Amino acid sequence: MTNGRTPPEAGSSHAPCEPISVEAGHKVQDAIGRALEAHYVELVREPIPDRLLELLAKLEAGELRHE
Repeated sequence: MTNGRTPPEAGSSHAPCEPISVEAGHKVQDAIGRALEAHYVELVREPIPDRLLELLAKLEAGELRHE
């Protein structure tokens, strides 16, 4: 059964996309940027794991060896 569209190239897992306007592209980029920024802000508020703090302290003290 065909839908009137050209099938994707062999080996491609993506269906053909309809082009969008430059304005719509900018809106999509802005939305992605805001979502990434919100995620980043949330991520940097997370506490640093104790194990990482211990390793950093050992590294600074020159005590870190291959474990």
